[in-house]
Amino acid sequence: MNQDYLSSSLTKECLDNLLRVSQCQEFKQGETLFLEHSFCESIYFIINGNVTVYKDNSDGKRKIIYLLGKDSFLNDTMIYDESQKTSVSCDAFTDVKVMIIPIKELKRLILKYPELAILMIKSLSKKTKRLYRQLKNTTTISMDKRIAAKLWKLAKDFGYEHKEFHGFTVKVNNTYLADMLGTNRETVSRGIKKLKELGFVKVENGQIFILKTEIRDFYRR
Repeated sequence: MNQDYLSSSLTKECLDNLLRVSQCQEFKQGETLFLEHSFCESIYFIINGNVTVYKDNSDGKRKIIYLLGKDSFLNDTMIYDESQKTSVSCDAFTDVKVMIIPIKELKRLILKYPELAILMIKSLSKKTKRLYRQLKNTTTISMDKRIAAKLWKLAKDFGYEHKEFHGFTVKVNNTYLADMLGTNRETVSRGIKKLKELGFVKVENGQIFILKTEIRDFYRR
């Protein structure tokens, strides 16, 4: 397992004790790690791969909350949730390997090692900031700018350079973008078409590429 992130954040003693109480598990693309409202006694940490964190409404419509990758905690809001029921669902977006940490053991280690508590606070703070950004983009800007903002964030988190453009290391299609934005595929298709006409986006072999700086400036206008 790649321990770079944890070893740089935790003392060797803390990391050794964390690994001692944890186990690794692999999930294939499309497999479910856990479902909303399910009983759960462990916290998940991504070693490699990507997962989709989402909620389904009463009509079965999916709203993707996060696309998370390596070195992310998944259900860390459960650390002090007495109900021990998950508030979201999580599926493997790619093949993924996770470290599973029993909540009881994690609480014990947090009390003993302040740096582990800080690591968990950082994880929760990062997610909270992302939710603030999503809320702002949902309520104050047009759909084409919301699409642009989401593409920029994906390029920031999962991007790679492709000539003057940026592609994504994760395969994101219009349906997935629609679930991320809480809209339908047709609306996203129209938004992508407009961004293509503006020259900010191109599609090659089903893959989306963006001009990262230009698309950022567009949605911030």
